[in-house]
Amino acid sequence: MSWFAGKKYKRVKCENIFELIKSPNANEQIIRLLTDSPPVIAFNKTGETNLTLSILTDEKNFHFNFIIGQEHEMEKRDGSKIKYLYEIIGDNVLKQTVKMPDGKTAYFTREFTETDSKTVKLSLSGAKLEQ
Repeated sequence: MSWFAGKKYKRVKCENIFELIKSPNANEQIIRLLTDSPPVIAFNKTGETNLTLSILTDEKNFHFNFIIGQEHEMEKRDGSKIKYLYEIIGDNVLKQTVKMPDGKTAYFTREFTETDSKTVKLSLSGAKLEQ
């Protein structure tokens, strides 16, 4: 897990984003996250299988602690709860699954290298984007 721990990443380009936004299943919160100023993302190792995800935005910073391979629940600002799961695939791929209160599920697959992170796939309840 040391290949990404402690490094910070920021989106530099976004392809096919309008296909996701136009999807009838698109979530307003996700649309804002994808179209507004991109946050800086950092993962820090806090134990053998424990990580902290930091999302640093212009307005506020968020920090989430989790255990790889274990589903967690998080309360959103509106009081609703989402479930999320992180899994490591191979040496450099981090898969994230987010289950939303409305039954929709978002999947993010990130591939890390020594110098950057690339989201190679994002899908949201039927709207699928691949790079």
